Amino acid sequence: MLATLLLISLFISGCSHSNSSYARCKTQLAHLWANTDQLHADIAKLTSPEFEGRKTGSLGAELTRQYIEQRYRDIGLIPWKDEYSVPFTYPYNFGERIGVNMVGVIYAHEPTDKWRVIVAHYDHLGKKGRNIYPGADDNASGIAALLQVATRVASQVEKHNRIKSDTLADPHQEQTKGLLLEPVNTLFVATDAEEPGLFGGYALVEQLKQLSAIPQIKQIELAINMDMVGRPSRPYAIYLEGRRGFSHFDKIKQTLTEKTGLCIKANHPNPQGRRVQKVNWLRASDHYPLHKAGIPWLYFGVPAHKDYHKSSDTIDKIDLNFLAAVSESAYQLLIIDSLTLK
Repeated sequence: MLATLLLISLFISGCSHSNSSYARCKTQLAHLWANTDQLHADIAKLTSPEFEGRKTGSLGAELTRQYIEQRYRDIGLIPWKDEYSVPFTYPYNFGERIGVNMVGVIYAHEPTDKWRVIVAHYDHLGKKGRNIYPGADDNASGIAALLQVATRVASQVEKHNRIKSDTLADPHQEQTKGLLLEPVNTLFVATDAEEPGLFGGYALVEQLKQLSAIPQIKQIELAINMDMVGRPSRPYAIYLEGRRGFSHFDKIKQTLTEKTGLCIKANHPNPQGRRVQKVNWLRASDHYPLHKAGIPWLYFGVPAHKDYHKSSDTIDKIDLNFLAAVSESAYQLLIIDSLTLK
């Protein structure tokens, strides 16, 4: 998450909420298909010492891309532009640096021009002296959730295709319920260089603006950004920014909650009682370049915590059941009907 926007010197445990707010947010969550073992394995790898904090342009960032590419391949994502790696340049001081987004596609079970996008940044702060900044919540948690959602989408598309094939062979065979509700193509984007200035998000937008780009911006019904989704605070909730872009937001929120019981708050809380600068959540992460391009977006995140941008942001503090519920809620946004997103 972008450091220059948050400017956190003291953590936000000073936020005050009424006891009734806590009561409305259950800590016992149900998750139906998200694999907590795989979530843990992905975060453990991304935060391992060999990845050195995943700073843009570092060897650790290259190792991170190799890992993400292998996971994309195993899941069955198709490269967006010949390769999963999509490089870009961004300004740095008086020169330029190179970042690399990792982009894969899962096409719908039927031809369609409808698209939805999931974004999570993989870069973090790297090393400072002897300290490695592992970035378990920021944002290995978002990448792990993105990979969970991709796995689910791929399995459901494969199931639909298999049933369709079996039905053609035997028209009397009963259809299986629980498949994708409508055909939608999905673009999965692990962005680079978010920490120094949302540059991976801006690069994605510029690539989508090209005349030959598939998808075109106007074909994207929704972009989902997941940035810091593994460390719930009080109340035990995920915060979902972006409601102003959706007239049926209450229905969207209800749909996301009913499967897992995940408590969803429409806006991050304002810090109280401590000297913490108020955050502009619109500008805080990679959804902002998408917003500026006119792409409808929703942003999953938790408030900054005491380990934000510190070497203590480690895997042992990730709430895997919470992260599993967030992953399943993000998936619900990929199968929700298009009219609800209007």
